[in-house]
Amino acid sequence: MQITLPPEVMDILHRKIAAGQYSSPDEAIAFALQILDDYETWDDATTDHDALRRFIQEGIDSGPSDLDPQQFFAQWRAELAARHAAANISPV
Repeated sequence: MQITLPPEVMDILHRKIAAGQYSSPDEAIAFALQILDDYETWDDATTDHDALRRFIQEGIDSGPSDLDPQQFFAQWRAELAARHAAANISPV
């Protein structure tokens, strides 16, 4: 399969790989598609908005995090990858 991406998207892809966030274009694109699928299948009707408000308030009340943003997003990506692995969602 061959995919043609706009130059600005190719720049993003190259930056992510150069930064070591992904080991290959295939890995980065597979991750992006998994996120897109999660986003598109998210059902607002099933969201417990009261629970969400409580979680947000809990975060506000807990104060600043000691975790730096890069560590946070690395941890988040790892957790998301584990969820996808558990659901047998494999890279393209």
